Amino acid sequence: MKKYDYLFFDLDNTFWDVRENQRCALSELFSLYKMECYFDSFSVFYNTFININSQLWIDYRDGLIQRETLRNDRFIKLLASVNITNDKLALQLSDSYLQITPHYNNLIPHSEEVLTYLNEKYPLGLITNGFNEVQFNKIKYAGIEKYFNSVVTSEFAGVNKPNPEIFFYAMKQVKVTPKTCIMIGDDPYNDIWGASESGMDSIYFNFQNIKCDTPPTYEIQSLIELKNIF
Repeated sequence: MKKYDYLFFDLDNTFWDVRENQRCALSELFSLYKMECYFDSFSVFYNTFININSQLWIDYRDGLIQRETLRNDRFIKLLASVNITNDKLALQLSDSYLQITPHYNNLIPHSEEVLTYLNEKYPLGLITNGFNEVQFNKIKYAGIEKYFNSVVTSEFAGVNKPNPEIFFYAMKQVKVTPKTCIMIGDDPYNDIWGASESGMDSIYFNFQNIKCDTPPTYEIQSLIELKNIF
């Protein structure tokens, strides 16, 4: 097995369980703002938000919209789906969502076991798209910040994954080269294609059974499998 000097990881859906934590945060938001007055059910509220949010994140990743547009438009569009035009309420929902979400700290199975194991053998870093105040709080409240020597966000780097520049930025911070580090993540485009374009090896964490068009160096279905690689 090739020896690496540094292991880089994605955060969302690699360690931090996006689906479960979003569901918890949106459930709290639904109750807090009495959204049952506008939506037929929490399920409608949740699924509508997920669809809107997913598309806006793609637009943000591709540079089609700015950070503030992403932050606010998802709730403007969510309310518009039930014929409500209320920018003040949308902003309140947005602010509350960003405050509430990081406090939910469900992790993908085996996260802490694997991080403890790897941290004894390698320096570890994170490369993550997202807003600083949200991503750093996720790491803090999930109790995993102690494992990472470096955290690079798209906000710090000025570009989003899969742009190779964010990977070069992360490597420069810890003084490693593409040939001496590896990227581990769940997104076939953001993590695997992006790492490949920057010359890095990669491990595709394919727990959602999504085809990856870019061949990774390794593929796993569970984080525990990393113990067999490293």
